[in-house]
Amino acid sequence: MAKESNALALVLRRGDSGESDRRLSLLTREQGRQDVVARGARKPGSRLAGVSEPLVLAEFHLAAGPRVTYVTQAQPRSAFRGLRTDYDRLVLALALAELYAAFTLGGHSHESEFDLLIESLNRIETHEDPLVAALWSFLQALEIEGVLPSFRVCTETGTPNTLTPAWVSPTAGGIIPATSAPSYRDAFTADDLVLVGLERLAEQPEPPSRMRRREESLRVLVPFLRHHAHGDLPALQAAIVSNIS
Repeated sequence: MAKESNALALVLRRGDSGESDRRLSLLTREQGRQDVVARGARKPGSRLAGVSEPLVLAEFHLAAGPRVTYVTQAQPRSAFRGLRTDYDRLVLALALAELYAAFTLGGHSHESEFDLLIESLNRIETHEDPLVAALWSFLQALEIEGVLPSFRVCTETGTPNTLTPAWVSPTAGGIIPATSAPSYRDAFTADDLVLVGLERLAEQPEPPSRMRRREESLRVLVPFLRHHAHGDLPALQAAIVSNIS
């Protein structure tokens, strides 16, 4: 007999399953990420069609079987409509959801991550500069996962960086000495002012109204996001195309 439960959850991503179903990755506060199937969600007129879209916050009624958990009902709470009417905001928000899908696991509480993601989506939806809000959100996600890069202090020597451009490596976790760069396949150079800007942005309780060199900041941050996600982030690539000419 299926075990039934209710969960407030955000749809992180979706995929097709069978002829008319959808596979969803949900982020819940109590049980972390849950991978479920919304039966018939792709059928015309399905009551689950709208709530099985990414970035929908809803109260889901779930029925857990031996192998698969199914969505039986759902009551939408928020669809973040401001994101869906602005392409730049939408791709940045989808990129953030992809990152959380890569970071979160099932079976235990992710209350802090859940609350931060909802706050971050609201910031991206309403901030006057969505890229600044997204950069702040990416950094907060890295910090809450304990993998925020060191953008001021060398990861090997523990001393403040004095060089520009500086060498950085996602594998090393931030700034590295120039002499160590050949040892890291993912090492690249970045302007010290951009690195300092990212460090300061991560320390802010909310995204500032504006930020200098934000496109360069995204370019520097992307390799770190990809490294910690351990895989491709298609929406992040779309965000790069949209925001970096």
